[in-house]
Amino acid sequence: MLMDKIAAKFQVEQLQPYGIKIAANQDVDITELNGLDLKSLAEKYQIVLLRGFNFLEKANLVHYAKSMGALLEWDFGQVMEMQVQEMPKNYLFTNGPVPFHWDGAFHQVPSFLLFHCIQAPLPDSGGETIFCNTQLLWQQASAAERRQWQTYSLNYKTEKLAHYGGAIQVPLVQQHPVTHETILRFAEPVPATLLNPVEASVEQLAPVESADFFNRLAERCYQPHYCYSHTWQENDFLIADNHALIHGRNAFKAFSPRHLRRIQVL
Repeated sequence: MLMDKIAAKFQVEQLQPYGIKIAANQDVDITELNGLDLKSLAEKYQIVLLRGFNFLEKANLVHYAKSMGALLEWDFGQVMEMQVQEMPKNYLFTNGPVPFHWDGAFHQVPSFLLFHCIQAPLPDSGGETIFCNTQLLWQQASAAERRQWQTYSLNYKTEKLAHYGGAIQVPLVQQHPVTHETILRFAEPVPATLLNPVEASVEQLAPVESADFFNRLAERCYQPHYCYSHTWQENDFLIADNHALIHGRNAFKAFSPRHLRRIQVL
């Protein structure tokens, strides 16, 4: 089996509350792991953390990502350099929090996110990436909630100031295109206090009821049994299922560095 083959060469541990860590204790590149195998593991475990592997230069990281599938193209290219900018147009490039969302909502939705940590935040400075498993959230919802959620369509709107923008309407309850598990396409509204705010509403609800729904579901997304918080270490690689999971970021101290590279695999 795939896990037996990997466990014979690397240390494999379960993350909590979901996901796996594959750790190398020798001089080895992540290219020793088949990219399609890692995709398969990400579909099964939602998160695959690779730690202790050799550093990969940007061009080599892109080449490896292509072994997993076609890469999503943006106006900035295939790799987003996620770090604080001097004159940001979007909250992603500040040291502030990033609300829960799924990638590609206003463009084209990738299947997987591949992160590489170039420079980790200083200890106790914040900057953790947080992931909510919407499959688990759906499975543990009440029958009444499921019936209600299946009737909801969510509206999102934002101005195109950076690499994305526009207006979309999506069903809240959807199906994972590979595993066929039920998932939720939920994103938190981005308040006007952040750059490039995102308006969100439920098509079937009045404004006050809609705001209450977003608040209550967001609160549930942060509960520990659905939410994995990743504290970055330099040279971490992490693959996340962009269908099953939504993700965000904790704010970090202004004096702390934080630099991730992100590639989106279709």
